[in-house]
Amino acid sequence: MPLSVARELDCEWVVGRCKSYLERGDKHGAKAWILTARSLFPGDFSVQYEAFCLHMSCEELKEAAMALTDLFNVFPREAQLQSCLTGLVEALLTPPTTDDPQEKVTAQKKLLFNQLPANVQKSVLLHAAADENGGVLRQCKVWLVIIKLFPDMVKTLGLDAYDLLSKEQSTAVMADNQSRELLVCEVIPLLLASPEIRLELPVVRSSGQSTTLKTSHLCQWLESVASFYTTVTSQALLGGRGHKCAGKVGWDQLHQLLMRTAEKCGWREVILSNQIGPHLPSRVRWLGVEKLSGYNPHVKPFEAPRPVAIACFYIAVFLFFEMAWDYCREMLAPAFGGSSVPVAGRAPWLVVEEYQHHPTSLDDKTSKRRKADDSRPSLNFNTEFMRLGQQWGALEWSWLGMFRADMAVFKCDHTLAMQILTHEWHKVSEDEKTSPMATRIIMQMVNCAMVLGDSRGACSFASEVVSLLPSSQVLPGVTSPRTLPPQHTSGRQLRLLCCTPDEIMPFCMEVIIRTLKDVAFGDPKNERALGQLLVLLQYQWPKEEEIFASLITTIQKRRRFHFPEFFDYIILIDILEEMLYLANCDSLQITLLPQTDANKGRTVTRGVNRGAREELMLAMEQQIKRCEEPVEPLLRHFFKQEKLSLGGKHATT
Repeated sequence: MPLSVARELDCEWVVGRCKSYLERGDKHGAKAWILTARSLFPGDFSVQYEAFCLHMSCEELKEAAMALTDLFNVFPREAQLQSCLTGLVEALLTPPTTDDPQEKVTAQKKLLFNQLPANVQKSVLLHAAADENGGVLRQCKVWLVIIKLFPDMVKTLGLDAYDLLSKEQSTAVMADNQSRELLVCEVIPLLLASPEIRLELPVVRSSGQSTTLKTSHLCQWLESVASFYTTVTSQALLGGRGHKCAGKVGWDQLHQLLMRTAEKCGWREVILSNQIGPHLPSRVRWLGVEKLSGYNPHVKPFEAPRPVAIACFYIAVFLFFEMAWDYCREMLAPAFGGSSVPVAGRAPWLVVEEYQHHPTSLDDKTSKRRKADDSRPSLNFNTEFMRLGQQWGALEWSWLGMFRADMAVFKCDHTLAMQILTHEWHKVSEDEKTSPMATRIIMQMVNCAMVLGDSRGACSFASEVVSLLPSSQVLPGVTSPRTLPPQHTSGRQLRLLCCTPDEIMPFCMEVIIRTLKDVAFGDPKNERALGQLLVLLQYQWPKEEEIFASLITTIQKRRRFHFPEFFDYIILIDILEEMLYLANCDSLQITLLPQTDANKGRTVTRGVNRGAREELMLAMEQQIKRCEEPVEPLLRHFFKQEKLSLGGKHATT
């Protein structure tokens, strides 16, 4: 028998004896045999690897680390060893979780790796990072582990990771892109936190090239982080997948990274001296930005020092998005989440202007105050802001569009508000037109059109809203929904309106009745508008009793009234009685019945055509039986079936 074969058999026999003792639970016997085997066969990998496995099974991590170090130094190319080391690296990349059945094994591997000498740890990790089969994401994750263990590597590996992930995530800008998340949540914060990363000092990259970091590089990092946080926050606001960095958490982290950037760029002391911390109220922080800018309205032209101007720009942009998010979270967030039925506690809120107080007719004191507000210290960063907005896709965020529209309303710029709202409305699909958000958009279009003097356009929008409202549960006999109390104050009036049917309906009906009244009373030939106004006056009766009295007077003056849809939509007993009285008056031509072959040509007048009069009385008797029906469903049906007779051209949705 050849000597090599004999040695191999002896080796296998000794290892086998070790395993047999271990299977019987005799760890001491197993250790004795493996110690003998290591002494007899120091150059045999299988023996040395078995010694390592024995220490692991006995949970002797210190001894196992020593054995693994010997294996790494003597047998670095063995496939079994490489597989073991790969398992250690994968354990380091695995986040802890309570529901993982392998969590104990993973934790043990992490502890074993921590027992290895630093030079071995670095070599193992660098070898793992060089494996291109794992892809860019895995490679960068391994580099992050290296940087955390060996901070001096941040200048090379950190910048390399930034470059790779930037290229990787540029092809997919969605917030849930893993490369983007790793870049902004781990790599960039690590770079900004490292004392090794300093401006104007050359850094030798792993490729051998030298890079000198400048303020523009750090600003680019900061913009990438801000883009991510604002995007995931927007998605969360719109009812999308929640993210651990969305909302308040994200704004706080963004502020921390801003402070780290400021420290490296020389802004930190200036920023801290003006108190703009995230714990302060938004208004206080915004005043801090104005103070920080050093703006002096009495010195023109005014230019802040460039470092201060850059700091002001980012502080102002981030504060703007945070304040906009806070505002929309309260005003709009209830509109999202998949429900198409706005209910109390979930419907969005709407800012409306009392249209009887037109902005152009404000008293001089209010106008002067608004002009003074326009001259308040402000930061001129529109160009750069638009650049970031386009880069982040922020201009297409519906919630931000709503915020901009509300801002325009607050500033009395209803023309701009209407432009923004029209753009948002065109983005609404047919399936989404009954959603709370769509209702809010068109409701604000109603209000803006009315304030701008386009009453017919407002009426058209309001009719669209009412026709799209979902059916609500109305108790029989209840015909008057809850209304807001009248306000008797002078000057401009803004109020909040909840986008629920019981608040939307009164608002829209007021707009429609106001417009239709002007048309019906102003055009003697438009009898249809008069009849449609009669239908609408049933809503919130007897609130519109004065208009009804004027309507009756108008019919009497004109001596005729033609509305064959009368019995389709009129069920209020007061109106039925009054119209029956008119129908029995001499010299009035009243047509309330639909034109059919049976009654075609009949005129309902006292003493003339008794058959038509009897038919009218019978119809009235039947209609009185419907007086207990709720009015709202009937009015919704009316708006879906009938087109308001406004005459002339008017805006359409």
